[in-house]
Amino acid sequence: MAGTLPLSDEEDARVASYVDEFSDRFLKEPIRRYECIYRSHAFEDTRSVVILYTAAQAFALKIDTESPDTDRLKNEYDLLVELYRYFEGNDTSRVVRPVYLSPGGAFLVTEYINRPTAVDLIYNSEDDDQVAQVYRRAGSWLNDLHSRNPPIRYAFRPRWMTDSLRDLITAVPNDIASQSRTMVNVMLDEGARLKGTEDLRMFSHGDFHGQNLIVGQGKTIGLDFTEARDKLAVYDIVDFLKADIFRNGIASDVDRSGILKRNKDMFFRLYRHPVNVEILDYCIRGRLLKDWLALWRIDHECSEFEKDKRQRLGNRLRIAFQHL
Repeated sequence: MAGTLPLSDEEDARVASYVDEFSDRFLKEPIRRYECIYRSHAFEDTRSVVILYTAAQAFALKIDTESPDTDRLKNEYDLLVELYRYFEGNDTSRVVRPVYLSPGGAFLVTEYINRPTAVDLIYNSEDDDQVAQVYRRAGSWLNDLHSRNPPIRYAFRPRWMTDSLRDLITAVPNDIASQSRTMVNVMLDEGARLKGTEDLRMFSHGDFHGQNLIVGQGKTIGLDFTEARDKLAVYDIVDFLKADIFRNGIASDVDRSGILKRNKDMFFRLYRHPVNVEILDYCIRGRLLKDWLALWRIDHECSEFEKDKRQRLGNRLRIAFQHL
């Protein structure tokens, strides 16, 4: 579960003003305490999440100080309202309940659910069966989300990946560039072959990593829809499956995409939209390779967590590319 992050005096004053507004306009009971549990790495000065506690309940206050100019949080709140209605009556899937949008647009409030995220369990659980069920539930939830609008046929365009790989291989140490050159070339050749292949484009989460899926008691709950838009369905699937590198397994347990066969199969138990498997496996391998190279960038200093992640990515990539 998330830990508590310190707030600067300026941030604390800002949060206190938001709390006062929310309390005055919506609540009938006081906020007894609050704590910051998330700060964006890319937008650390403007985007954060603070949990608010009353005597009886808790709320998640999502902040984006630039949102009054971009409508980022207003758009997410409006979508949450729509999705909350869309999932009504669904026995297994829903989204967090939207509670309040500040008229100024700098923050929104949802219910807070004190349950583990999918990533909490994938990273930390010692029970492989429990993790397999997380993948099954994630596939079911995404299947329901992707059913919101009719799919359309759309041509696969891998340039975003191939251009990124070309750039990354020039920004890593020479020995890593040498190790990865064959893999990058394979991806470039396969991308050229798959370019233009049709697959399904759907209404998608847009940032479907495991921290944005809560494993509730009986229901799986999605959150953080600021990147939601129409895109190829495989991209949501890739975003979720890539966390599998933190599970241990022998080489024979890993398929050509770099994912453990069991967890991938469990995801597709209840995800039933047709997916081009070649494009899916290509995109998973490409995402793992991009992430690995990014952690080897000369200008990047890895944390201990990232060093472990880099090692795990390298191990999976070596296995995945042996299948080709």
